[in-house]
Amino acid sequence: MKLAPPEGTRYAHATESAARTRTISTLRALFVSWGYESVDVPVLERFDPTHPVAERSFKLTGPEGELLSLRADYTFALAKLVRFNYDDPGPDGLLGPLRLQYSGKLWRTVVPDIARTREFTQVGLELVGVSGARADAELIHLAREAVRAVGLAPRVEIGNPGFVRRLFELAGLTPELQARAADAIDRKDQATLATLLAPLKLAPDLQRALLGVPDLYGDLRALAAARRLAPWPETAAACDHLEAVLAEFEDSSELLLDLGMARRLSYYTGVTFRAYTFDFGQPLLGGGRYDGALLPLAAGFAIGLERLLSALPEVVGNAPPLAVSLDDDRARRLRRAGYRVERALTDDVEALRAYASAREIPYLLLESGLEPQTKERPFFEQLVSLLEAEDV
Repeated sequence: MKLAPPEGTRYAHATESAARTRTISTLRALFVSWGYESVDVPVLERFDPTHPVAERSFKLTGPEGELLSLRADYTFALAKLVRFNYDDPGPDGLLGPLRLQYSGKLWRTVVPDIARTREFTQVGLELVGVSGARADAELIHLAREAVRAVGLAPRVEIGNPGFVRRLFELAGLTPELQARAADAIDRKDQATLATLLAPLKLAPDLQRALLGVPDLYGDLRALAAARRLAPWPETAAACDHLEAVLAEFEDSSELLLDLGMARRLSYYTGVTFRAYTFDFGQPLLGGGRYDGALLPLAAGFAIGLERLLSALPEVVGNAPPLAVSLDDDRARRLRRAGYRVERALTDDVEALRAYASAREIPYLLLESGLEPQTKERPFFEQLVSLLEAEDV
């Protein structure tokens, strides 16, 4: 009887698993090259009702009756790791910078996307203990390079929720109304936004500024338009910071501004961003600055691995092994040199030839030597020289 995995989970066959491993390795190597160190956090956590997705966490009871949960969010878990391991901020009041990266699975009872996944993989990083334009720009640089590293053309949309937040404060919106208006702005739903603002009887220039925020999107000219639309000192400060971040880029051709990026307004405190690629409508990664939400100074981003793989033009597995071998000693020699070699599980040479041909394995390694099995003969001379070389 074939049993499907639990709802919201899935099996990954060898080709997909190889693509997952390869993509994670590529991203981790990129982050290491920028100085980000790998850390791990437990899969099993104490249940915390203040967790951002506590209502969607898988809960279980430990042997002592303690309420536990499966890891449901990496940023929250890494904030605990930082507080636990770096409790002495030093004389300057800063922790770092700490450059941390992670990869692994998360579990939620429901993830509200098309696939309704319950188990998914994230790769990401956090820059902790520093703030400022250079720190924010570093994350945007890495977001752009992460998309490029896997072979896609990046497009990064950058916003600053502080711009919208300052407008809300100038308009005197209640927290409840701020949340609803921010959602409408982020979705660029000007009709709903107008309905929400209508009863407030705002000053015409402020009303015009709020209704115009969803249109503040595009190249660097959007920043000049934002300054004209909202010329107040409070909003100008948010524009100044974005301008300072953009000044950190020699080439801004892959960057777009979205002053209406207002998601999670109560959480993000500074620059936020989302990275896309062409002909794929969903963001491949997202993040931003969240000073004070979980740590005094912190920013980061997360990549949804499954979504990233679905954006790739073709998911390919590992190439077949270079050889299948009946000679254990010389097979070990090839493996030490970095080649993949299968051990033959039968001494029937004809059967092995048929097996190698069916799997497109280039060589059969016999005691008599290396026998090509395909039209291509990769590394043939190097392999022969290696196999015939005297052992040191």
